[in-house]
Amino acid sequence: MTDRSWRISVFDLKARQACRLPPATLGFLFVPAGEATVSAGGAEERIGAEAGTFLNAGDMVTAGEGAWLFQVSEGDEVHRSEALTPVLSRRAPPVAGPAIVRVDRIDQPAGMQTPSHHHRGPGIRRLLTGRLLAEVGDHTDLITSGQAWFESGQEPVVGTNLNAATNTFIRMMILPAELEGGKSSFVATTPADAARPRGVTPHVFGERRI
Repeated sequence: MTDRSWRISVFDLKARQACRLPPATLGFLFVPAGEATVSAGGAEERIGAEAGTFLNAGDMVTAGEGAWLFQVSEGDEVHRSEALTPVLSRRAPPVAGPAIVRVDRIDQPAGMQTPSHHHRGPGIRRLLTGRLLAEVGDHTDLITSGQAWFESGQEPVVGTNLNAATNTFIRMMILPAELEGGKSSFVATTPADAARPRGVTPHVFGERRI
């Protein structure tokens, strides 16, 4: 089977503006505060604060206080809309065989540092609350609330919570379909890293085949 690759992105959906998901795109809407409305096939769904839902091509979304829109698309172009502000967009490395998109929320306790690791596919993360030192391959970045970062799934990663309370981030990853059902995508860099506690708690919003 030919390897497939996608563009993975996260946007700010502007308050009280409508956006329609483009063709050949799978989306996920996360609502940090307030409420959002999804219109699909003549029906409407309301999404409350700190909740989210998957979106299909053609769905229309609006949010009273704005929202985060994650997308996985087959084309090379970044989605352009008056209602959207791009936050981060990357062409993801190819994934071999059948694949899924998983979206989850990760909680990391104060002061906790993850063991060096990678995941079995590329993804975008966006910090909801806290301060995080993200060491991704050769890059070290201080991430604060609202900022996003990309992991290809091919480089070692260490994340350190610099906050006095729990860090929380939202994560969208493209993973092998064999991990469907919430199976872990975590791969420790060394046996010593594998023996260390991971120190994070995932809460899976859902998965979709692509």
